[in-house]
Amino acid sequence: MSKNSEYVSTMQAQMKAFDAEVDALGANAGAKARASYDERIKELCASRDAGQKAFVKLQEASESAGASMHAGMQTAFETMQAALKKVCAELGK
Repeated sequence: MSKNSEYVSTMQAQMKAFDAEVDALGANAGAKARASYDERIKELCASRDAGQKAFVKLQEASESAGASMHAGMQTAFETMQAALKKVCAELGK
């Protein structure tokens, strides 16, 4: 397996874990927190969409191009994680 393929597999697992955490937020949101939850989820989805775009480009890249894209994907994922952490704190999770 090439380095880019390994990295894509790792990032795919991290993206799935991110999605699971966002879904868990919804399960824990009570009726009172629903409006705030819905607003925060929109923010997370926007961050996730940006990360997904970077991930798709990485998947489609050649081995040499993919290697140079790792830093950009890592930055996108770190941005997603920071947004999730912020929302979790705001929602009291």
